Amino acid sequence: MTHIEMATLLRDVSFPGYEFGVTYDSRGSIYLQARYLEPDTTTYEPTEQFTRRWLLSPEMTRSEIVQTAFKCVLTSMEHKTREWFHFRGRPVYGPHFDVDALYNLCAEYDFDTRK
Repeated sequence: MTHIEMATLLRDVSFPGYEFGVTYDSRGSIYLQARYLEPDTTTYEPTEQFTRRWLLSPEMTRSEIVQTAFKCVLTSMEHKTREWFHFRGRPVYGPHFDVDALYNLCAEYDFDTRK
């Protein structure tokens, strides 16, 4: 499937507030990416947001591409939830924490378990 066929197929995919598109990188790899408007988590000003990019292959079926768009939305919803969910005013499950900082936190603290 060509990138044009992929983009045409994605015109039939909808989710409220989201626009789906096909992009390239400098190596010629093809990606699905969605964009949407949402308040910034710091300024609360409406800001254009972008999902992560999802690698597409010319060998993918139509169903796989539509399923990838569905996974894109599910992952985006989880990302939003992690950004907006707060405990004592902080996004404790936020998606933007540095992996090395999380590793150090795990090494430093015990797990919260039942006795």
